[in-house]
Parts: sequence; C-alpha cells; structure tokens
Amino acid sequence: METRRVRGVRKIEHSGLIVALAVLLAAGALYGALGGVNFFKVGNLLNIARSFSMLAIVAMGQTVAIVGGGLDLSVAETISSTNVLAAAVMAGSDSHLLMAILVACAFGALVGACNGLLVAKRGVPPFIATLGVATIVKGLRLVWTQGLPTGKIAPSLIELGIGSTFGLPNLTFVLALAALVFALLLRRTGYGRRLFAVGSNPAAASLCGLRCEAVVIGSYVICGLSAAIVGLLLGGYTGMSDQLVGEGYDTDSIAAAVLGGASIGGGSGGVGGTLLGACMMLVVTNLAVLAHFPIQSQMLMKGLLIVVALWIDSRKKA
Repeated sequence: METRRVRGVRKIEHSGLIVALAVLLAAGALYGALGGVNFFKVGNLLNIARSFSMLAIVAMGQTVAIVGGGLDLSVAETISSTNVLAAAVMAGSDSHLLMAILVACAFGALVGACNGLLVAKRGVPPFIATLGVATIVKGLRLVWTQGLPTGKIAPSLIELGIGSTFGLPNLTFVLALAALVFALLLRRTGYGRRLFAVGSNPAAASLCGLRCEAVVIGSYVICGLSAAIVGLLLGGYTGMSDQLVGEGYDTDSIAAAVLGGASIGGGSGGVGGTLLGACMMLVVTNLAVLAHFPIQSQMLMKGLLIVVALWIDSRKKA
C-alpha cells in the first residue's frame, strides 16, 4: 500500500490539478464574456461530460496497469476492434446486444491476458509487449474487415450513448458506477493491496509470498476490459462502427492517469486523481476547439500536457 508520505504528495498534486482546472474554467468564462463561444453552454457541457466519461473509464483501467508497474499501449486498438466486433455481433438488433457485450468483454480480457502473459511470464517490457499486441490486434481487424465498416449498432446502445436521464447524460451514470468499482478494487480489496505492493517493490512482494505474476496479469485483464467497455460505449455515442474510433486513447489515458498522480514504474495512483487528470485533458481540448485553434495547435497542446505529466512523474522519482 501507499505510504503516508506518498498519500500526502498525491493530495498536494490533486490540489494543484484543481487549481489548474479552476484557472482553465475561468479562462473559458472570460473568453465567452469577450464574445467567444460560451464554454458553459449546456450543449457544450453535455458533450464534454460524454467524452469525459469514456476517457475516464479507460484511464482508470490504465491506472490499474500503471499501479502494478506497467502500462498499456494496446487500449486504442482494443477499443477500435471491440467497436467493430460488437457492431458485427449485434447487427443493429437489441436482441443480440447482450451477446455483443459478452463477446466484447471476452475480447478485451483476452487482449489484456496476452499483454499480461508477455510482461509477467516472458519478461517483455510493457511498452514493447503492449505495442506489439496492439499491432497484432489492428492487423487482425483489418484482415477481417478489409478496412471497411462492419455491422450496425443496436438502438438501445445508441440511447445509452447519446441519451440523458434526469438531465444528465446516461454515460455519466456508467462512469459513476465504474469509478465506484475501481475505487473499491484499489482501496478496499485484497487484490488492490497486492497490486500496490507488487508495483512498489516486486522483489519484496515476491519474498512475502505474493503471486506477482498473477497480480500483473490481472491488472492487464482489467485494463483490457475497461477498453472493451469504452469500445461499446463509443459505438453508442457515434452510432456507427468505426475502424479508428479508439485512436488517441492510448496516450490520452496514460497522460490522464499520470497527471492524476499515477507513477510510471508502479506503486502509486488512484481513481480521484485519474478523474481530475481526464477532466484536465478534456477541458484543454474543448477550449482549444472553441477558440478555433487549428488541429495542429490542438495536437501541440495535448502533447504538451503529456510531456508535463511525464515531467511531473520524473520529478517525483528524483
């Protein structure tokens, strides 16, 4: 588990993120007052909430992998492949939706297990293992579909993706449930305690009798499942099967987790910080869009956020 010192550092980091978010929101309000597009327009906030929900779910899965000492660069291709696979299974019919969900979750877990086995059993560095698996998954998808759209999204899933309940997007309720599950997993279960121990010092954890390999494999399976769920949700959000729907979620999820206090190398991270990090990523991107920055500038800003996240992580280890 994390030490008191580490928890104190995380609280300071969270406070800094909250201050940074407040500054960004103030900038958005000022921009709207000066005649720009209103950041706080209801439609814009609802769009942010939907995008935030999906990024946050995959980022929480990424946090689990990072806490265990790894990272997962295959989430983007897992999302895209799950989206296409689920659309093919459901074929636009609600009667096939449950089967599509089961197939998608099984696929995400399988990809995660492949990552975990390479890292834990064969000793392949996480970056190389997950990048290789991502390439294989993408290649298999393109061979199967020939790069063409496949399948159709069920109406109930579309309603989940774009609909609202009590004025809030349905996706926010999915996020709330996912956040509760991840928080309990990391802070209130034996597996969570073992995960922090393995990520902090795998040698010591092994000497204490922990099955380190099983813990690491489990973290990648959980990450793969979270990516599969997001692939399904993105299908409902976009209303279509899209070969590139997961593009960018690999680096964005890592950046959100690290901005929120997860440490590359393992042993540190949490749900609250990851949610703040994901919110930071979405607010910056949305403000850039509202300000009509060219796409190149938007990519530059997101890249700077990723670099800042990694810089903060390196400073913590110094």
